[in-house]
Amino acid sequence: MTDMNNTRHLEEDEIDLKELFQTIWNKIFFILAFTFVVSIVAVVYAYMKTPIYEAKAFVEIGTIKNNKAIENPNNLVQRLEIIYMNNISEEQKTRISKVVVLKNTVNFIEINVQSVSNEEAVLMLNKIINDIKKEHTLEIENYIALINKNITNLKEQRKELEDDKNKFDGSMLAKYNIGSKVNELSLQLSSNNIIETQLIGDIITNDYPIKPKKKLIVLVAFVTGLILSIFIVFFMQFIQGIKKEEQ
Repeated sequence: MTDMNNTRHLEEDEIDLKELFQTIWNKIFFILAFTFVVSIVAVVYAYMKTPIYEAKAFVEIGTIKNNKAIENPNNLVQRLEIIYMNNISEEQKTRISKVVVLKNTVNFIEINVQSVSNEEAVLMLNKIINDIKKEHTLEIENYIALINKNITNLKEQRKELEDDKNKFDGSMLAKYNIGSKVNELSLQLSSNNIIETQLIGDIITNDYPIKPKKKLIVLVAFVTGLILSIFIVFFMQFIQGIKKEEQ
């Protein structure tokens, strides 16, 4: 008895599958036409949409005072986001798409700019990098001025001690250790301790736009059109079945 029931269910499933495939085959021209139209619309959309190019740059933040970054990388990223990424409108053709601190690094950031051409993207990247370098150069100049001022003050103190014969007996200069302090400050002004912010390598561009992804758009449209057309066929079949039952 059980074997007969299983056989009956298998036959019913086989009949249902045959009916499904028969329904699809009967409407095959509608399915193909619908899928073709959706695919053509996707092709037109993909080729009419403005292509977007992307340029990328890696920037090393300069250091001063024992390899201390001129500006905290995370703070710089937030500042660039506020200036260039927040409150941007759809009409803006050139914009920063990404700015992040590179993983496993301390003073390196990555800046990505998107635009309608590589030239426009590179132009904006150069502007951003130059603005960063100008601000950091000003920080370096202020730092150098402060060090030189401290050196000048120390030298004036030493001169005062040397000129004051009543207080200076030769040991006072050693007590204040002014000469060593001057040398330490002078070392901080060496090229090894002051590194300016700079672009690492060249700005990277792509020969082809990053979007729209034409092949992907057409493929998704084709699959969507095919599935949707089959759904419409079965839905129409379902409606016709209901009408027949009512009649």
